[in-house]
Amino acid sequence: MAMLELKDVTISYKGIPAVRDIHMKLDEGGICGIVGESGSGKTTVIRAILGLLPGGGRVTKGDILFDGESLPGKSKEEWRKLRGSEISMIFQDSGAMMNPTRKIGSCFVEYIRTHEKISKKEAWDKGVMMLERMRLPSGDNIMKSYPFQLSGGMRQRVGIAMAMTYQPKLLLADEPTSALDVTTQAQIIRQFMELRDEYGTAIMIVTHNLGVAAYMSDYIMVMRHGIVEDEGSVDYILNKSRDAYTKELLDAVPSLGGVRYV
Repeated sequence: MAMLELKDVTISYKGIPAVRDIHMKLDEGGICGIVGESGSGKTTVIRAILGLLPGGGRVTKGDILFDGESLPGKSKEEWRKLRGSEISMIFQDSGAMMNPTRKIGSCFVEYIRTHEKISKKEAWDKGVMMLERMRLPSGDNIMKSYPFQLSGGMRQRVGIAMAMTYQPKLLLADEPTSALDVTTQAQIIRQFMELRDEYGTAIMIVTHNLGVAAYMSDYIMVMRHGIVEDEGSVDYILNKSRDAYTKELLDAVPSLGGVRYV
């Protein structure tokens, strides 16, 4: 049985379908890349998995199964136990999701104590340990910093550290590298791969960058206008697909000296 399965899922806002008939499976330790242009429904899919659809969005057809259990019908209390422990999410700019008036340590300690009955000192030490595991120097100083005092790459690592505190089975990443320079992108991507190798974490990553998807993923879904336009293994998508839209995406990848690096 697949760890995560979407069965013909349609997601609607105010009764109007935004994403239609999505079907996919993801096994433990697998990585699925979702690519496509803006507005194609990529983020809607992963937000639906975590029950975080904005503006009254909801699953109006099909089902989302996690370890064989249906997710859409879960209560607020069930979601509270699931989010951050079994399933975690990293947003496009983790720094933008943090309260700019609160220090990193204040948010991190609150997050840990929401999921675990431990003292503030124990939660603080656990936060420092996770930051340093994400290769952030001097975790104690970072805990005492405000989000705006950190670089984009450091903020993103803080987001990953928080998301991985309880070694979730599934990590949802919404364009986690798009706001970063290419050197930092490469570092973040390597850390994702290390997380998969170390903890067996399955990853669903939404990205505009076909190179990132090709490097990380075992399986790629190409979305357009709210449907899956094309899907398959990395080799199939890059070398064998006959879909016109997939070919357009590949042709849009910059080349250097006539060589395309995807």
